[in-house]
Amino acid sequence: MKTIRWGMIGCGAVTEVKSGPGLYKSRNSTLLAVTSADLAMSQSYASRHGVPKVYASAEELVRDPEIDAVYIATPPVLHKSLSLLAAQAGKHVYVEKPMAMRFAECQEIIDVCRTQNVRLYVAFYRRAMERFLKVKEWIDGNAIGEVRCVKALQYQPPAPEDLSRQTLPWRLLPQVAGAGKFLDMGVHTLDIFDFWFGSIEEAHGIASNKGGLYDVEDTVTATWRHASGVQGYGAWCYVCSDNQDYVEIIGSKGRIEMEFFSDKPVSLITASGIQKADIPNPQHVQQPFIQSIVDDLNGVAVCPGTVESAARSSWVADEILKNFRLQKGF
Repeated sequence: MKTIRWGMIGCGAVTEVKSGPGLYKSRNSTLLAVTSADLAMSQSYASRHGVPKVYASAEELVRDPEIDAVYIATPPVLHKSLSLLAAQAGKHVYVEKPMAMRFAECQEIIDVCRTQNVRLYVAFYRRAMERFLKVKEWIDGNAIGEVRCVKALQYQPPAPEDLSRQTLPWRLLPQVAGAGKFLDMGVHTLDIFDFWFGSIEEAHGIASNKGGLYDVEDTVTATWRHASGVQGYGAWCYVCSDNQDYVEIIGSKGRIEMEFFSDKPVSLITASGIQKADIPNPQHVQQPFIQSIVDDLNGVAVCPGTVESAARSSWVADEILKNFRLQKGF
């Protein structure tokens, strides 16, 4: 079986534990080269993670004939250009979520990857994590009967760096991220719902900025409908007094409750009682998904994420944020 040799563009926080180690700890996989906007950061990363090659630019990295696939771990503003760069160099592409700033950009990436005959994957990695697969097992096994609707809530107080426009993280800059924390985190939830219940065919939302700390949305409410008939609704607020993280799946014979962003036990609640599944997250949360990509490239298994579903998540986010973006001129 072939060892997939990775090049990584971007050496930021997400690559330290969540993703980067998965590239060299997965079976038949190795991290061969890295690059970022800061050469010293790239060199430090390579030294600490045992990466043999460091390049000064993405252009140099994708020209390396030994690299099979490129992982793009940059802010969304660069996802399209770097995905096209890698694809046109004949490299398979694994890009962080969201795939791009807008759905139309996702379509461009998909089209170029198909033209270049390279595979495209997007980092909706929860599709390969055991706790989310357990929920899918319950749903598919009719443990709660026919699923009627799903609810998602995520509330957070502002982070310290959110309180000053001089310290805002890139995730809150519309020209870099495309939107705010909803697009950064809420899109993960929407993707899992697509995984569990099938494609979302209709979506509506109201987004606003209640706190005035930055320009992007900080409060979102939304409703949507899956092709399967499941209806969903959610609320996301990032200027609240405390934290709440809750997903509830309501069926004809019971319900499932969980926290989405933690690894606290998942609960199956039926007339028979409460069954809990305590499944800790892996140390490197992207590693199971990266393993599925490697296996997919080697033709021994199928990655649970598809480019169509990843692009759909961007379309749903676009629909939910559409009026707010129009009002703000984003």
